[in-house]
Amino acid sequence: MELFLYRGEWGLPTIDYDCARLLAYLKFSEAKITLNFNGNPFSSPTGMLPYLVTEEGKKIGGYNKITEYLQSRGFDANAQLENQNYIVINGCIQYVFENLFPYFMYSLWGDPKNLDTTRALYAKRIPIPFNFYCPRKYVLKTNELTVSLGGFALEDSVELHDVKDMMLNAKKCINWISEKLGDNRFFFGDTPSEIDAILYGYLSVLLKLTLPNNVLQNHVKQCGNLVKFVERITTIYFAREGFTSANGSTPGSSSSNDSSKAKSEPEQKFYDGTQKDSDDTPYERRKRYVVSGIFATIAMVSYALLSGILTISQHDHGGGANFISYDEPEYDDEE
Repeated sequence: MELFLYRGEWGLPTIDYDCARLLAYLKFSEAKITLNFNGNPFSSPTGMLPYLVTEEGKKIGGYNKITEYLQSRGFDANAQLENQNYIVINGCIQYVFENLFPYFMYSLWGDPKNLDTTRALYAKRIPIPFNFYCPRKYVLKTNELTVSLGGFALEDSVELHDVKDMMLNAKKCINWISEKLGDNRFFFGDTPSEIDAILYGYLSVLLKLTLPNNVLQNHVKQCGNLVKFVERITTIYFAREGFTSANGSTPGSSSSNDSSKAKSEPEQKFYDGTQKDSDDTPYERRKRYVVSGIFATIAMVSYALLSGILTISQHDHGGGANFISYDEPEYDDEE
């Protein structure tokens, strides 16, 4: 089996919360899967990463479907939990999803101040030309949340972006997580579980990704036990997969402290398993080039027709065929 993900940054194995929580789930369930951090969302069934290619060659996209498949194969991150905790965990996961997820997504993909930073971070890790439109799937997903929960669309004026309730719920959720975690190593004591994987996905990105307007990052930093929680999991489980780009001062570095730490310690090289995307064969590359060329041709012809540079006219040449004519611009004769 092979799992395709986004490449990491800031010492983290991945920049994406969905990929991060799945990676943590793999570690906690001790699943042995080849990791490929050069994934292409265009190859995913959902148009997003992560996605898993099974031993039979079947592609499975999204955290929920992948974890369901892993559980069917005997890899369960909750296997070590006591019965009462096993029942409680689903309620905890649902609470975090309902209260933290909406504003988390808005912060990254809805806030006009942050959108360009987030889009550039993802586009840098997606092959051309897919990096131009694959990140938009996250924007559309966020728009569905704001329309249903906030009553506004992302294309509405910023003044109409009423996110006070979402932000308040997110802060309350972070406080609840910090209170429940306390001084424990993990949410249910010394044994990690799926809730720890999910929390790591959210908190690691919030803590490390620097955005022009990142209210939640400041809130997480005020909870010292949550900061230690992220550092603990990163150090214990992702010492090898953690990645920091050569340019540590790019707009994604988390803080001056992180930068100085990266300089003082030997830079850890990125480990991506096979280093190759199984879909990156010569045939697949040619197919992508052909598709890109077709899209470009359609776009140019459409522009020419809409702007009047090309017109379709009918001439009777025996068979009544249609011809495309080119309208030359008219120039005034010089006296």
